[in-house]
Amino acid sequence: MGDGMKIKITTNGPLMVIGGVPLKGEVIKRDSMGRSEKWEEVKSYYRNGTYPLCRCGKSTDKPFCTGDHIGWDGTETAKRNTFEERAKAYPESDGIVLLQDPALCDGSGFCHGIHNINQTAKNKKTLETAKQQVHDCASGSIVMKVDGQVWEPKFEKSISVTGTPGKKGPFWVKGGVPLESADGYTYEVRNRMTLCGCGKSKNKPFCDGAHKN
Repeated sequence: MGDGMKIKITTNGPLMVIGGVPLKGEVIKRDSMGRSEKWEEVKSYYRNGTYPLCRCGKSTDKPFCTGDHIGWDGTETAKRNTFEERAKAYPESDGIVLLQDPALCDGSGFCHGIHNINQTAKNKKTLETAKQQVHDCASGSIVMKVDGQVWEPKFEKSISVTGTPGKKGPFWVKGGVPLESADGYTYEVRNRMTLCGCGKSKNKPFCDGAHKN
């Protein structure tokens, strides 16, 4: 039986989080050169049952919706096929393949931060570094196969309100929380995805990095 956790997109309105999905805040810590280094948890929110998350960017009580989305167009524009159908494969050496869907990239920068994943994924000697980069790719824009098998980090179902110091980012949804569209369609269930919270993405409901501009 399911645990009842899911996210329901409302028409031109908030994300309704159902089933008491744990909610916390995480920020990207950067090194002295400004490169993405690691995620750091900075806050825990105590919410039970159902709660609304702002996806228009206008709320006065972020991350929660305060009804300020009146007149905002939140139409979903993302494709509804699977990640593997959209992704381009980049075979590396040592039986490692990177799959990437650029439309999902939220711009968090871990894939080309302190290390470049195109280099760390070329050799199993640096495979653990590549795995950490995949772990930190909140959007799931990059997926890695090793010897034909998909490698994914282990996540409990949760949502993180993300950002960098002084700047808000998307909602990082972990652990395979189902996402239901406003018209009742259930998107492909994924271990990692980021949902737009600024209202500017051209790939709604997913983040496309528009909040960085």
